[in-house]
Amino acid sequence: GKLLYLQKRQYTRTYFLDNISMIPDEKTYAVVDISTRHIIGTLDESFVLSAGFEGEKFILKGRPWMIVQREDNRILVSSIAERGEAPSWIGEDIPVPYEVAIEVGKLRRKTTQENLLKQYPTSKKSMQQFINLIKKQQSKNLKIPSDTLITIEPDEKTIIINACFGTKVNETLGRIITALLAQNIGESIGITSDPYRIILELPGKIPPERIKQLLESTAPDSLEYILETILKNSTYIRWQLVHVARKFGALRKDFDYKNIGIKRLLSIFEQTQVMDEALDKLIWERMDVNHTQGILTQIQNGIIKIHIQGLSPIGTQGFETIRGLMVPHRADRTILMALKNRLEDTAITLACTNCYHTWDSHVRRTPKKPQCPQCKAIKIAVLRRHLRNDATLLSKSHPKKEEQKTIQRLHKNASLILSYGYPAILTQMARGIGPDTAARILRKFDRSTLDKTEEESLRLLREILRAEIQYARTRGFWDK
Repeated sequence: GKLLYLQKRQYTRTYFLDNISMIPDEKTYAVVDISTRHIIGTLDESFVLSAGFEGEKFILKGRPWMIVQREDNRILVSSIAERGEAPSWIGEDIPVPYEVAIEVGKLRRKTTQENLLKQYPTSKKSMQQFINLIKKQQSKNLKIPSDTLITIEPDEKTIIINACFGTKVNETLGRIITALLAQNIGESIGITSDPYRIILELPGKIPPERIKQLLESTAPDSLEYILETILKNSTYIRWQLVHVARKFGALRKDFDYKNIGIKRLLSIFEQTQVMDEALDKLIWERMDVNHTQGILTQIQNGIIKIHIQGLSPIGTQGFETIRGLMVPHRADRTILMALKNRLEDTAITLACTNCYHTWDSHVRRTPKKPQCPQCKAIKIAVLRRHLRNDATLLSKSHPKKEEQKTIQRLHKNASLILSYGYPAILTQMARGIGPDTAARILRKFDRSTLDKTEEESLRLLREILRAEIQYARTRGFWDK
């Protein structure tokens, strides 16, 4: 046979030192609240690659947010103020093993055997809470999900699948169910799972019998193939692929996927060892193929039964867990007041369109109807402090074409302030709102009442915030 010789190359030592740790090298993204422009936290690269899309909802610091714009090193977000929104939560707890969840299922079946429960090593108070939950379920004539019974509980566009199989098995089952259902209906399905239930957020009503049929007909032997197919087309694989490719030396540590795009990256590593390793790592870390195959086999052999019923106390505990991660929504007024404070703290330069005199101030110190301290004229334009040089164009004898446009904007700016007063100053100091957009906003209001009632002031701030979000979506991040 032939001998294989291994030789140290130029970058061997560098590669070894860079990859001696298997902890992922992740960059982080600053998360900025659009209403205050303050950094509220950070997101890891793994989250941004997997779920950091515009319009995506997530929870940070106990509050729900929506991504407005993604930049190189930061994410612009808007707080979700509407009641009834159902943001997703991304995070990882220590997984509950299959064996522990199965034991919980067995305990649920043994609630009538009080002697057995008394022998269980826990406090009387904890055991009583457990028994009370089971009794509450029984009082409603609902079946109790256990290690031998799965219950499916539909409610409008939500379906809860109670399954006592642990974190990884429920993650595996949930991914398979959602992928196969999505294939049938042609729309995506939201999923949240914990060790004892799988919650599906559906685009419309789907008969629960369809889920029962999927569990009874999916061949256990096909599970691994189905999972690999699902994961190759999921957002899950993106971060894992980048991490593995870095460890393989196929990507530099400082690689930024934005340079070539994630789709191109997926196509480069398709049918390579890098992709195989990324899939294996993802399945090993997040899934439990063996036990899930066992569950499907037991379902199809009749050992584990499936029962469809109405919402139950045990099923809805999943919602309580998710809600427990969130503090209450910030009131609409609180968000708008934060926006107002930010605008009023803006450093500005005021410019008289009559004598061209300029002076510095802050928005909150500006009179309701500003007047030139030099010539007493009342047609005053307002600029952000760093744009103060634009005011010098007002006195220029022969302005260029681009300069003429700036002069026209300054005169329109001043006309709005003359007509609407302080609200026009506030509106024009928002990010991405020039005189034209400000005019469209202000025309929606009655000049005589605009600054007189809190209700009208809040309505104006709401319009300003909406315009800022729209600007961020269409024009990118704010001016630095």
